[in-house]
Amino acid sequence: MPPKDSGSDVSNSDNEQTNNKNNPSKRTRTLPDNPMEEDYVADSAADAGGSNTTPSQQNNADNFTSPPPKDTTAPSAPGSVVSGTDVSMHAPKDKETSPLDASPNKDIMDTNNTSPLPLDTPTISILRYDYQAAAAPNTSPEFVKKYPTNRAMIDAVNNLLLKTYHSYTGRARMSGSGDLKRLVIHFNSTTERDACLSLQHDDLADLKFFLYDPQQLRTDEDLWAIQVTDIPFFIKKDDIIALFKKYGNIQSCRLHTRANTKVQQARIIYDDASSIQHFINKQWAIYCYSTCLRITPCSLSLDQKKSRREFIAVLSQLPSNTKDVHLAPLVRSIGAMAVNIPLSLNFYKPK
Repeated sequence: MPPKDSGSDVSNSDNEQTNNKNNPSKRTRTLPDNPMEEDYVADSAADAGGSNTTPSQQNNADNFTSPPPKDTTAPSAPGSVVSGTDVSMHAPKDKETSPLDASPNKDIMDTNNTSPLPLDTPTISILRYDYQAAAAPNTSPEFVKKYPTNRAMIDAVNNLLLKTYHSYTGRARMSGSGDLKRLVIHFNSTTERDACLSLQHDDLADLKFFLYDPQQLRTDEDLWAIQVTDIPFFIKKDDIIALFKKYGNIQSCRLHTRANTKVQQARIIYDDASSIQHFINKQWAIYCYSTCLRITPCSLSLDQKKSRREFIAVLSQLPSNTKDVHLAPLVRSIGAMAVNIPLSLNFYKPK
């Protein structure tokens, strides 16, 4: 198409002005000096915002000024830099001011808090003293005959000890069964507990109490065990228990025989370590049916056990049928700890 010349444009504008004067209802359109600049600006705005508003709508929007948005979110923490709509519950938190393990329900200790510490409150502590003793009812036949049931045994002990000792708690109880059956009593004082151990109560027949420590029972049993050697076969387990129960409550007693020997050994375990103290310092042997039995605490080291056989004297030209018990007065007079006359392994007669 041939380009329009400027004369025709001027004539057209004159005609439009004439028509507007004749018809006042028509709106007058004023073109800019450079219409191509207007098209460029409009196209740029459409490309940037994608707006489809008409020029009239745009003029109305320019004349209307919207109020700034209200900030309804909570104030930001000190040190965080946020503004406008960025302050919301979904906005990312400042990593410097928020610890990694922080949570909405967790209080974070303020290390800069200079408030005074609370005053120390007095603490009331109750010291409870519990000193125990125990007896083995099954090794006391007269007591079992007099009080055949556990309840009768407990009632008899409580009634007697409550009247005799002020520190007795009245808490007698049964523990274990069979050979390990124990009648345990509790005191608040070691003085009266020890007095109860040293006395023989007629109302309780042949029942005798010894020290009892349940915590000690859970440690190494060698601390309160002894080994008895040189036991002939005619001495039975019941004989051993009857002989050694006067030193304490026996927890267990086991007899065994080594290969190619004609004598037995016994391992006796007590309830308390104090039961074997007598065999550590004072007594190394005991007589049973005219035979001297050697006693060795299991807690001794190898050197201590060897030292018990270090000094030995040999007696010769003894009368026939001399037994160990016949030499007991001589043993006591010279301060010896044990004596042994060899026996014939076939007939158990003294050699």
